[in-house]
Parts: sequence; C-alpha cells; structure tokens
Amino acid sequence: MRALLVNPAFPDSYWSGRFSLRFARRRSLLPPLGLITVAALLPRSWELRLVDLDVEPLTDEQIRWADVVLLSGMLVQRPSLHEVLERCRKLGVRTVVGGPYATALPRELALADHVVAGEGEDLVPILAADLEAGRAQHLYREDGKPDMGASPIPRYDLLKRGAYHQMSLQYSRGCPFTCEFCDIIVMYGRKPRAKTARQVIAELEAIRGTGFAGDVFFVDDNFIGNKPAVKEVLPEIAAWRRRTRPPLEFYTEASMNLADDPELVDLMTHAGFSAVFLGIETPSAEGLKETKKLQNLKRDMKEQVHGLLDRGLDVWAGFILGFDSDGPESFDRMIQFVQNAAIPYAMIGMLSAMPNTPLYARLEKEGRLRPDVSGDAFGLTNVVTRMSASQLLSGYRRVMETLYHPEIYFQRCRENLARWKPPAGMLRPVGPRDLVSGLRALWGQGITGRYRKAYWDFLQWVVRYHPDKLGRAIAQAAAGHHYITYTRNVVVPALIASLPAYAEIEPVPAS
Repeated sequence: MRALLVNPAFPDSYWSGRFSLRFARRRSLLPPLGLITVAALLPRSWELRLVDLDVEPLTDEQIRWADVVLLSGMLVQRPSLHEVLERCRKLGVRTVVGGPYATALPRELALADHVVAGEGEDLVPILAADLEAGRAQHLYREDGKPDMGASPIPRYDLLKRGAYHQMSLQYSRGCPFTCEFCDIIVMYGRKPRAKTARQVIAELEAIRGTGFAGDVFFVDDNFIGNKPAVKEVLPEIAAWRRRTRPPLEFYTEASMNLADDPELVDLMTHAGFSAVFLGIETPSAEGLKETKKLQNLKRDMKEQVHGLLDRGLDVWAGFILGFDSDGPESFDRMIQFVQNAAIPYAMIGMLSAMPNTPLYARLEKEGRLRPDVSGDAFGLTNVVTRMSASQLLSGYRRVMETLYHPEIYFQRCRENLARWKPPAGMLRPVGPRDLVSGLRALWGQGITGRYRKAYWDFLQWVVRYHPDKLGRAIAQAAAGHHYITYTRNVVVPALIASLPAYAEIEPVPAS
C-alpha cells in the first residue's frame, strides 16, 4: 500500500518561533514526531511519503498518489486537519486520523474514514492489517497503555532535510501529578512509562545519522516523572556523548520538584541538557491550590529557579492567568515574578479548559464554558472567569506587552546569563551554521530592527562582563525576536479586536 502521512499546519504561537526561524533559514521549529513514529509502526512493505504543512504545501497529486492518507494532530491543528480531510474526501482517498485531537474528540471526526483514539504502538499494526484485508473499522480505541519498550525508532529519514531548527525525541509518557487543567494525565495516565537506555541511544544515533546539528527536544511532558528510572538513563546518554561528541544540546520539560534533587540536575547537565521547561503556572499559593498544582506549594519557586541556573540548567516556564483566585493584583504579581526569577522565555496563557480534563468537567457542571476551545493556550479562553473577561484580556495584554518590551526582555536575559553556570564542556561548539545564523540575526535585529539600541546595549554588556557566554546571548536575542515581534504584531492586535465582544460576557459571581 501507498501511505501519505500529513502533518496539519500549526497556527502561530509563542512556541512556533516563526519570526526567528528566518535567521536560521529553517521552515519549522520541530518535526512531527508522532507521525514519524506511526510511520515506523506501519508494515515495511508499504511505500511511505511525508508532507508537513508547516514546511511545504500539500498538492492534489500527492493525495491521489496515496491509497490512504494518515493525519495526526493536536486540537490547535483542527482547522488545517479538517481542510485536508475535505480535500481527500473530494478526491476519493481514504483517510485515517490519530493523535491527541482524535483521542480527545473522536466524535468530531466523522469526515475521516478511520479514527485512532489512543497511543499508536498497539493500535496502528491492527489498523494496518485491517486496511490490507479490507475490513478496517471507523473507530479504534485504546484498551490500556502500551509498553514504551515496544515503541520503534521514529522514521527520521522521512523528514525533509534542513527544514527543522530542532529535532525531537520522546523518552517517557505520563505524569504522577493531578493538575486540574492538564490533559496529559488523561491521555497518557499518571503512571510514567519509559523507554530503555538502549532505545534512547538508538534514537539519538538515528538523529545523528541524518547529519542534523542542533538541539534535541525531549518532548516528555514530565521527563522526571519516574526519577529512579531517569537516573539510570542519564549516565548512558552522558557516555554516548563522550564517545560520539555530537554537536547536540538537549532540553526537556519537567516538574518543579526537579529543583529538590541536585544529583538529578547534575546528571542532566552532564548528559548534555542545557535547559528545562517548568510548569510554574502561577506565583499565587491560592491559584496553585485551586488548580491542584500541589507539587509547587511550600517552596520558594524564584529561588529554586535561581538554583537551577546556578547548577547550569537554564529555565523556561509556563504560566496561566485567569484562575478564580486571580484578581487585579495578579498581573503585576506575574510580571514581578517572571522578571525577578530571570526567566527569558515565559509562556503565559489564559486559563483554557481542554476536553476530558477535570477542569473541563467541573466548569461544564457549573455552566462556565464558552462554546469553543481552540487548544491554543495563548488564544482566547473558553472559560467564563470570576474576573470580568475585559479585565482579564486587558491585564493579559499589559503582562505580555511589559514582559516582551525589548528593554525589559533583555534585562531578564542579563540576569539570566549572570546566574547561569554551565559545567565545563557541556555546550556544543559554535559551528559554521551558528555563525551564519548569528550574522543574519545581527543584521535583522542590530541593523534593520526596531529595537536596535536595546539589542546592542545587551550585547555590549555581555562582551564586557560575560564574553564566554556571547554565543548564548546571541541565541537568546534571536529567540527573543520572535517573542517581541509576535506579541506586538499578533497577540496585542488580537486582544484589542476581541475586547468589545468579551466586554459583553458576564463574569461568575464570587462564591
């Protein structure tokens, strides 16, 4: 059989990096890891092609070539995914949809011929056999959670060479915590399941074999969900790095309790991890209690962020505004925390209730859901909040405009670099690609950019006080270009346009 794997387009967001990707001459930040994993689960006799709509357009000729088109996507990819389904239906080509969107809302996918709700390791081989035999069902639903030891090496060879700024790899699925808003524990469970060290090394070798030189994102929603297991894997990764000396750095996502374990932090940095994304959510203790983010309570999160920087692990973080306990003071509190913690990349969204989460169930029961959810954490909320909607939108706008004002952003970068102490030999060497990208960034930000003074003031400070971190500083500045530009050109206009409609929404009275 001939199978065409299609990754629907992602909308722009703070995650996309679109405005900075031009410096590196890359079309997309990350590849569709789920799809290339599915590709590895399909029969070897099948002929496969991959089209990533974030990288290239999909033609009718490509669709007609296929016996079946397989799509996978998140909720935010819904519009693009449905557009592809409609095109395939008109051209008479069979379709299969899987991924988080299909798992959460399979009833929305009546247009698809077949739907896979759940993880693929157990379901995809069954589906493939049924397709070959002509007996495929409309819905395949997961029964239990697959063993990660059965997950194959993703088909990195199907990716368009030179299209992606970073590569991705998954070590584990699942998270032991109970955050009310999180759909990860719904999809993957609260018992973390992990690959073996041998599997991880094999996937790293596969990435290295493509010739890729850059960063690798371990896409786990909580890389340290099973601390004993990850402590066994990290030394193996470190040994692989010593043997191969690959031009790769790693980063991942983890829970805040990482900061409680200096041994684990050191294992990560010596294995090549240079940054971690933390779900901080809010500096408010009441907000943490409300959303059941209990693992973040009873700790000084700012000091723990500083502690991670001191041990060589840079910090990105996610935050949420719009909890019931949030009031007018929450906006200044958020600004002050992010700035004082020295977190350059702060992903701040408004509270959104994702389908099948405990938050969604609670708010549905309370009659507090607006009709649509986009899945975009940085879009407009589907929650009827206790704070007035217009107040939330206005406050959110002020937070984002403040934090991503160039001078304020670069001040965070200064504090971040001053604190960050990477172990010797941790970082990959600067290569020709880095130099060329840096020169493009110098031109785009320092010569033709709208915030030239703030940019040069920052680099001059780095050269004077931390010249050994100049490469890192240029990378921070380049990444910041996306956050600054996206905030100014996309987020703020969207918020202004939405204010009149949101002003009509009545807030929920305080209980």
